[in-house]
Amino acid sequence: MALVASGKHNRVLRDIDTFLSEDLNDWGNQPNCVEGQSKSRGVLLEKLYNGELETGFWECTAGSWTLEIPRDEFCHFIAGEATYIGDDGSRIEVKPGTCVHFEGGWKGTCHIKSTLRNVYMLTDRTTETQRELTMSAKIMYNPLEINDVVDWGTIPTMIEGESKVSGVVLHKGPNGESETGLWICTPGKWHCHVTSDEFCHFMEGRATYVHESGEVTEIHPNTAAFFPKDWKGTCTVHEQIKKTYMIR
Repeated sequence: MALVASGKHNRVLRDIDTFLSEDLNDWGNQPNCVEGQSKSRGVLLEKLYNGELETGFWECTAGSWTLEIPRDEFCHFIAGEATYIGDDGSRIEVKPGTCVHFEGGWKGTCHIKSTLRNVYMLTDRTTETQRELTMSAKIMYNPLEINDVVDWGTIPTMIEGESKVSGVVLHKGPNGESETGLWICTPGKWHCHVTSDEFCHFMEGRATYVHESGEVTEIHPNTAAFFPKDWKGTCTVHEQIKKTYMIR
């Protein structure tokens, strides 16, 4: 049976490092192949706004194909090796632990050497944040090993303890849109209000999110989650959390 995301008020995929190819949904042959025939599989985490926002888990077999990325896209690669070569000659070497933020407008060729897997979110910019499409891509390697982070202070809505937050911003649009990066949080419990759609890939730690309806979401390593705008509830971090994220 094909995998599906769970959750009513937010969407969750657990143990993404253990997914079997045969349990993924068949997304067909990769278009625009120039060498070999890559095949894609995956599972959606969420898809909203008539497809303008999409997030999920993606797998693609070896081969080479051209692509044009029309929307801002964040990819956290968890398996495989590939090289993305931009039409401007730029190169992005991808291996497990590589995070890439492609700005809308990136064009080039993807050369997959061994079956590639990532968790991703892509989103259109709102009318207020439209800007010229670019060939820009920003890269973060091995986020679990990053220690040079910025102190972002204490969670302001604490209920118990004193959770300290730090991280690294990989990308942030001129009006705050399409923010991506690394987020770290120490133990504690607080009131949580998600003010913009957010994708999270939890790499380390344990936490419990409780929606105001009472729905409980348990978080552990290798969990991908999507929290929609205006999700409200509490978050209890039991063990320090490290996650990569994209905020629409």
